[in-house]
Amino acid sequence: MSSREQLAKRITAVAVGVVVAGVIAVGIPANAAYTLPSPPEQDRTEWLMPLDAYIGPSTTRLTYAEELLIEPCLQAAGFEGVEVPWRDVDAATNALESQPVRAFDLTDARARGYHVAPTDDPGATAWRTYSTTVFADPVFDARMRCGDQVLTEHPELAQDDLTSSIAIRLGDAAFSEARRDDRVLDTADEWRSCLIDADVFDVGPFATEALAETLPRSPAGMPTIDMAAEFGSDDPSSPISSDEIRLATADAACRESSGYLEALYQAEWQRQLTVPHDYGEVLAQVDVEGIAAATRTVERVLETRTPARR
Repeated sequence: MSSREQLAKRITAVAVGVVVAGVIAVGIPANAAYTLPSPPEQDRTEWLMPLDAYIGPSTTRLTYAEELLIEPCLQAAGFEGVEVPWRDVDAATNALESQPVRAFDLTDARARGYHVAPTDDPGATAWRTYSTTVFADPVFDARMRCGDQVLTEHPELAQDDLTSSIAIRLGDAAFSEARRDDRVLDTADEWRSCLIDADVFDVGPFATEALAETLPRSPAGMPTIDMAAEFGSDDPSSPISSDEIRLATADAACRESSGYLEALYQAEWQRQLTVPHDYGEVLAQVDVEGIAAATRTVERVLETRTPARR
């Protein structure tokens, strides 16, 4: 998983719509009462945002990393059959925590067209068996001791997911509103003209003449329903055609040249700078350095301790 994908804002399965509606009703950012302190330097390449500092490692990645840290402790205690199975934790993260790409750009277009990120985790069955195993008392007791030892050595891993959930939902609300920002929509005509002028296809359902009639109001509507159906882009296991790559790369290039990506980034950034007062009080108590440390630890463990596929 690239660093951009790791930074993609996660949408949790709980009532996002309700939170988004509430945030918009309170007002982001016009009537928001709390300004986030010390935002990072802007970095559009990574789509870095003020709320990123409050989002810790995902539950999927954190749980797997903790098990990988517990394993050698159990083995040192003399227990066998406690090996953590291999799994594609990146695909598992994609499958369990839908990760929208904020800024569809040439990197994404060239890599997979409009296709969503891979979600097929071949190790899912083995992991499910392992994670639901009821261990006998000696192993269970040792697991508890080893778990305590891991948290003693890595206190940053004792994360409260509530803060991440709040930040994720606030970020999603900001992004949703940013896509409707007038300055963002003002770039749409130039984006449309650019994509039509690109003259990607001479014939077929997405030929230039057809695109002139079917392109959505803004890049937020891409790919259209017809395009997604033609390319199978909602199915990560389907093949990525050269036609899809051609259209997607032209689309991404036009998003850049029209100023859409820059306008969208700035609009979301401004909306993330302030949050409703009650949420601000919660975020003000967060140890952002601890969250950053947890993310670094988890990614290091996944990189160095994930077993070979077997």
